[in-house]
Amino acid sequence: MIMLKDRSKSILEEIEKRKVVPIPRWHFVLQQFGFWLLAAISVITGSIAMATAIYVFIDNDFIEDHEYIHLFLAERPLIAEIVASIPYIWLATLALFTLVAYFGFRHTKTGYRYATTKVIAGALLASLLLSVGFNTIDVGKYIHRFLIENVHVYNKLVYANEHRWTHAEKGLLGGKVIQYQKDKQLLVIRDFNKNIWQIDMTSTEVRPGTRLVPGKHVKITGVVVATQTFKAYTIQGWSKRYRKRPVQVPKIAPIKAVKDTLVP
Repeated sequence: MIMLKDRSKSILEEIEKRKVVPIPRWHFVLQQFGFWLLAAISVITGSIAMATAIYVFIDNDFIEDHEYIHLFLAERPLIAEIVASIPYIWLATLALFTLVAYFGFRHTKTGYRYATTKVIAGALLASLLLSVGFNTIDVGKYIHRFLIENVHVYNKLVYANEHRWTHAEKGLLGGKVIQYQKDKQLLVIRDFNKNIWQIDMTSTEVRPGTRLVPGKHVKITGVVVATQTFKAYTIQGWSKRYRKRPVQVPKIAPIKAVKDTLVP
């Protein structure tokens, strides 16, 4: 008992000697909040990366628009197109923020209770569910389109559908509508390399549902006829979701019953 008292006394003396002060409770609360916030932000960022990855992959012509797929497959097989089109940079971003989310959650008060695989699987599942919600409002599309039009290095990190439609010399030209002069049958677009093109539409088939208004993106087939001048054969909107119009069944007027009449 005496030894225990002496030990306690020595500990108190050491505390006074080092001038140790107790850490306030708010410090631990703030620390826990910081780790939870880190985990939440990482999951949200990972979901944005996943939403963008899903959009980049699904936007490819071999998935959504099969009309010109034979032009792309003439250069390399389908499996090579698929492998090249996987958005590795976005998957790497997702993996990075999933690990950061794991780190943040692991340092919360109860984070140690859960197995590593469960925490990572939970973070990925949360990112997937959020990414589906984000893509309903085209978050992935806007992020990808902004980067591909404004960040030059991004074009080297992904092989997206925009790359396939940046080959005017092969008859494939895509970009954003800048101006449309209907009376002159002239369309002005800016391609994904920021080059301005004048599109001759004198003998062009504009596909149903195509909106030629500034800000909209289009796909154009045709031939280069002069410097930055392209004669269009077909023009269609970037997305092909509209391509199947609902079949309009003509209404048949009901046949009125005719009463039998007796001839006198």
